[in-house]
Amino acid sequence: MARGKPKTIDDALALFSTGKSPRECEKLTGIPATTIDRHAKKRGIIKGSVEQLIKDTVRVRSEFGEQCDAVQDLIQMEVDKQLAGMEFYRTHARKVVKIGFKSFAEAPSETGMKTVLDGLKSGMQVEGLVPFYPSAQTINNANVAQTQETKILTISDFYGEK
Repeated sequence: MARGKPKTIDDALALFSTGKSPRECEKLTGIPATTIDRHAKKRGIIKGSVEQLIKDTVRVRSEFGEQCDAVQDLIQMEVDKQLAGMEFYRTHARKVVKIGFKSFAEAPSETGMKTVLDGLKSGMQVEGLVPFYPSAQTINNANVAQTQETKILTISDFYGEK
């Protein structure tokens, strides 16, 4: 939004998503509160839906500013790389899925579909969008399941024989 009084419905909806009421948005934009409310419902915009994003951005920018220039440069380079990777997979994922579905429709096979999905997953791992290895919590949960005792049931357990 430009400085001064915003005038478009998008500006009003942006204010609404930051937590302002339709009446407050009306005072700031001149757009009727009922119009703002109707457009918000139509677009699925929830009041205050970006408040947490604002708080997180303030925290991250503060932490980022505390770093030396060399660390800031490295962080920015890594962020740019990951954003480029996300954009690549965002734009190409639909194409790959369409190819996979077309291939699957022509010659259905579980391995064909699995190959396409594994390719997407592998590419996302290479770009750092998903981890290569499970988190420590996942590993710990798996270990818990392995160390639990299991009792082997016998027929006498069901019929009360002693």
